[in-house]
Amino acid sequence: MRSPNAAVTATLAAVAVLAVVAGGVAADRRRPVDGPAAAAAPLPVPSTTPTTVPMTPKPTAKPTAPTDTAKVKLDLAKLPTGRAPQLQYRLGRVVAGGTRGGVNSSERAMTIPGRKDILRAANRGGNLLAVLTDDSGRTELVRTGITEDRPGTPIPDVGSLVLSPDETTAAYATARSNPDNTRAKGSTVTWERDTVRTLKRPNDWGSHVLAVTGDKIWFRADTDQNGTTSALYVWDSASGDVERISGVRSPVGVDPTGALAADFVAGAAQNFCSTVTELPSGSRRWLTCDYAIAGFTPDTNTTIGTPDFRNGGADPLVVALDSADGKVRREWTGPQFRQAVAEDDDHLLLVADSGEGTRGAIIRCTISTGGCELATPLTDRPRSDLQLLGDWS
Repeated sequence: MRSPNAAVTATLAAVAVLAVVAGGVAADRRRPVDGPAAAAAPLPVPSTTPTTVPMTPKPTAKPTAPTDTAKVKLDLAKLPTGRAPQLQYRLGRVVAGGTRGGVNSSERAMTIPGRKDILRAANRGGNLLAVLTDDSGRTELVRTGITEDRPGTPIPDVGSLVLSPDETTAAYATARSNPDNTRAKGSTVTWERDTVRTLKRPNDWGSHVLAVTGDKIWFRADTDQNGTTSALYVWDSASGDVERISGVRSPVGVDPTGALAADFVAGAAQNFCSTVTELPSGSRRWLTCDYAIAGFTPDTNTTIGTPDFRNGGADPLVVALDSADGKVRREWTGPQFRQAVAEDDDHLLLVADSGEGTRGAIIRCTISTGGCELATPLTDRPRSDLQLLGDWS
């Protein structure tokens, strides 16, 4: 799905934030959090310093009734209100949501400084990182937060940014360009927690981080100047070992455990197909030319799919596929879907609206039942203002 990439000029609308205490990272990602939930609370007016948002506990509304069929048609206006997103998201220049990483980031709404367009952002334990771009297409990484009251020196040419599932570790990579905007050779992959580790890639035509867990980073390296061919690598930042994974030609994503990868391949009639590939063997599990793979659930049992075509930057449906064989387990239609990310093993978070200029929201849909609910209030904000920060775009 597509990540927003537009400057934000409007005043922030109300969004929902929630603090959830979980016994452990794995358990937290595998199931919804029980007990009282937080309903929508207004976000503060944007500033250049971190901002704290108060919590307003309210009971969680029941999702829409389970369905007897795999296909579910939604009406955004009729969805009940549920708990706030358990993953990080952005409304305008404010980053909220998330439940892990030392500082409970769902209690904090942090503002991205400046006026440049926002490509990616991540709240790493109260330290906010953001990839920004200007009108010329040049990118940079900026940071602010607990340890940096003011933005530090931007890191140029950073084009990708990911956060570990426990929100303690960030990874980012550069894709350099020449003054005429042609690609330049050489890139750097960076692992960041309490310390920073870097991997120089002098022969790559740009690198793109796909996932980070513990000390390991999975990244894609372009092997030609046009970016038409690439390779998948895993770097152990603690030992320094770098391994190329065979059997993956155009990797678009890796699940956080490093067990599965999604690969785009050319299909018949000049279309594109997606494969699910097992790691580290590189063995192909299955192929589909009906859907573009957009992610996996934390347990890797479910694969998220969207059509391989776009309608104004949005998709008319989202499917949950069985990761074992690619069969459709659930299909949602009705709104236009702009992003899809697995919140836990049985829930997807979807950014949905009814088209340009209509009200949109982040909704939560249950794979096992098909029922859906609002995770943030419907808002009149521009499409580019609402972004899930864990997608593969």
